[in-house]
Amino acid sequence: MKKYDHKSLEQLEKDIWPAPDYPSYLVTTCHELRKKKLSDFTAEDLRIMIGQSIGLRYLLPKAIEFLQEDPFCQGDFYQGDLLMALTRLPAGQLPVDKCFKYDLIEILLAALSSDAPKLSKADRTTVNQLLERISTH
Repeated sequence: MKKYDHKSLEQLEKDIWPAPDYPSYLVTTCHELRKKKLSDFTAEDLRIMIGQSIGLRYLLPKAIEFLQEDPFCQGDFYQGDLLMALTRLPAGQLPVDKCFKYDLIEILLAALSSDAPKLSKADRTTVNQLLERISTH
């Protein structure tokens, strides 16, 4: 368990958001997840928050833990949806830390080398593009 897993994003970032002013599922869920302890996050929680670029400093390492266990771990949509949320982040939002890059490269290679056809052709292309992008920097 990481030293900050017992805390929420609100506690870690010292930033309490006001009540949501737009009552959509996504907005209210993101607000609720900011109050949840990181140790209680699911793959779906991570997929949602990473997809919205919220709390990345704390949630990307948590996502790596999930993906190291299973590169195709699934939120509510399909096998590999957490991995795909991570691959869609703009380059500037991925940590430049060498350990993070190494772990991510290992996960991407594991996903690409899997015998099971769990990635669509489009997702496989996206994974390859990210792998190329982070391997050259």
